[in-house]
Amino acid sequence: MSDRMREADGSDADTTELIQLASITKQFGSQKALDGVDLEIRAGEVHALVGENGAGKSTLGKVISGFHLPDSGRMTVAGKPVSYRSPSAALHDGIVTMHQEISLALDCTVIDNVLLGREQHRFGYVAKRRNLEIFDELVERTGFELDPNATAGDLGLPAQQEVEIMRAIARDARLIIMDEPTAALPGEAAAKLHKVVRRLRDSGTSIVYISHFLDEVLDLSDRVSVLRNGRHVRTRDASDYTHTSLISDMLGRSLEANYPEKPAVPANARVILDAKQVRVPGASGPVDVTVRAGEVLGIFGLVGSGRSELAHALFGATKGVEADITLDESPYQPRSPRYALDSGISLLPESRKTEGLFLGLNQRHNVSSAFLKDVSTAGVVNRKREADLTRDALTDMGVDNVDLTADVMRLSGGNQQKVLFGKCLFRTPKLLILDEPTRGVDVGSRRAIYDRVVEFVRSGMAVIVISSELDEVTHLCHRLVVMRGGEIVGSFDPDSADHDKVLQTAFGASEPELADSAPHTKAR
Repeated sequence: MSDRMREADGSDADTTELIQLASITKQFGSQKALDGVDLEIRAGEVHALVGENGAGKSTLGKVISGFHLPDSGRMTVAGKPVSYRSPSAALHDGIVTMHQEISLALDCTVIDNVLLGREQHRFGYVAKRRNLEIFDELVERTGFELDPNATAGDLGLPAQQEVEIMRAIARDARLIIMDEPTAALPGEAAAKLHKVVRRLRDSGTSIVYISHFLDEVLDLSDRVSVLRNGRHVRTRDASDYTHTSLISDMLGRSLEANYPEKPAVPANARVILDAKQVRVPGASGPVDVTVRAGEVLGIFGLVGSGRSELAHALFGATKGVEADITLDESPYQPRSPRYALDSGISLLPESRKTEGLFLGLNQRHNVSSAFLKDVSTAGVVNRKREADLTRDALTDMGVDNVDLTADVMRLSGGNQQKVLFGKCLFRTPKLLILDEPTRGVDVGSRRAIYDRVVEFVRSGMAVIVISSELDEVTHLCHRLVVMRGGEIVGSFDPDSADHDKVLQTAFGASEPELADSAPHTKAR
């Protein structure tokens, strides 16, 4: 949980009200995006907004920041009634928004973007030395290592986001609205952003944090507000939520209702994967893994337990693997990913951003990269067939509003994951390995993914689900094994497994130690 919790009982924490929303409504055509929302945002807090896609999170953020004028309702800032008709009006009161899409002048320098509209002048000329001093002060406050003279368009996405944060601070922001700020960031960049958010909060800046990543919401925020179908469900201290109870509030039903019923494994199901004595270079072992047709095997463990390394080894992405493997009763050697694909094994990797998708390319290029040779003759790609097959794959996965020319970076986390599924499933595999299949995916899209997994096993596919979410593997899988230190250290029946014992096995800890190190029943 956050290290600075807000208590409602008159503790020392600052509970000064900064933003007050009362009965806010907003409608687009026949769709009511916000329906009588009441919300309070305090000074110097990280206030998370969560909910399914379409719950109204981003719309509410845009109402607060002046991008949308509400149809009805009242808003006050520090006790003053306001009715923003533009973002500039909100900016005048210190309200700044960081959108999912970067909004920088890409042809301009970093310092020009940071101080845009706030440049210091002397005798009618830009005071370059003073502006550089201000920039250096911002670097000191944030810890960002940015070259003031670099061109913004030449920076990577994490650095561009740092420029936006520095610009918000330069504008004396009292409130920064961050809409899915880590959706396209790798792990190290996301962790760096979290540190800055805490630093901003501790300096008195309020943060409205909109995210589908529930773990970061629970870890980073002081309070959490849940929206559902445009309505405010409730606001609670983050410390009062668990991963399960937060999802239940978002869904309006129990977590169990978000999982489909898993079909029974046929009694005569043939063995699809029989991997014995798998040894991965640099890891312990050996590991034995067996999966039958129509079966889901769950692998649970901490980061560094060897679970992803095992997936890469089976997929041929790791050199020097030693193993005795049969695939659908034929000998198999994990020589390379291409050989694995041709043999009938497909892997959905842990990180869609760094291992699965080409973020600078559109949906068509991402999906078709897996099957170009199937739509090519003498090296020439049949573009119509490529487009038709890509569209079919994305439609089958339930991607919203399929646009083959749309950059995948601009998609929601759920739709990005569905694009990756479409890429992995173009050739129907015998064995599908899913490494963290719903990481960073909203709960509504999770159900769509779970439904597809059930469809896969009903068709006779063998599936391995690797996940750090214990609820996920116990609800989806027929068998569950736990990895630690590169070895399988436990096996459980998911339907009757005691969660504490599974976690204890994963941590290699006694029960008291487990209670201190396993918040939210999630392996970290």
